[in-house]
Amino acid sequence: MKLYVFEGGRAHLPDLSHLTPDRNFGISVTIPFLMFLIDHPKGLVVVDTGVDIDTAEDPLLEATPEHRIDRQMRRLGYEPNDVKYVVLSHLHVDHMGCATLFPNATFVVRRSELRAAWWPEPYDRGYDFDGILQMRNLKYLQPPDNETFDVFEDGSIVCFDTRGHTEGHQSVLVNLPKSGRVVLTGDAVQVAQNFTDKVPPGLCWNSQLAVQAIDKLQHLQMEGALIIFGHELSQLEDLTLAPGYYD
Repeated sequence: MKLYVFEGGRAHLPDLSHLTPDRNFGISVTIPFLMFLIDHPKGLVVVDTGVDIDTAEDPLLEATPEHRIDRQMRRLGYEPNDVKYVVLSHLHVDHMGCATLFPNATFVVRRSELRAAWWPEPYDRGYDFDGILQMRNLKYLQPPDNETFDVFEDGSIVCFDTRGHTEGHQSVLVNLPKSGRVVLTGDAVQVAQNFTDKVPPGLCWNSQLAVQAIDKLQHLQMEGALIIFGHELSQLEDLTLAPGYYD
């Protein structure tokens, strides 16, 4: 097995309080977008697909066409059409923007997350409804919220419930032969302060469940897992980014 970590560009936010509600007002922050590819003996798995650089029109976004996940994969010798599963932590635009580049894959998305994205609450601005409509005809596996979903039924890639940021948010535990356990948190932890201070992430559907998810992730770290946050720029210095990999 190999786990590749891709950086899919960055965004320059005027206020860190968007990610750490009720604190850090007026502090600007730059955040990366992360995407992942797992080369498993039974097939390729993508975790989160990032922003579609070719269609994005956000003035806060800093990215080049080469940041798009399919192009990064091809540079490593992988074809998007060969991906067997795509696991989406949730359906906010910066995590599912390139989903339709994987038409042959089966998508693993929590059932409650799909329902929330198809019919979002008026206050939830994280979903790109036009983009989600394009995903309508993809093939899905829809685990319920309380199910721990084992992708290949061998303990190597396990999706688990981290609801809070969104109604159907999930994180992914990757068990690697040499590197050990690596947890891809998605936006259950957006930046380090969410994790260290137990601050719920921004655009939070349920703050209590978000903190419970952080408790779960802290326990995994205490037991030796590498925890990769969703958008913490300083963590990139310590991560092995593609073309390097964890194995």
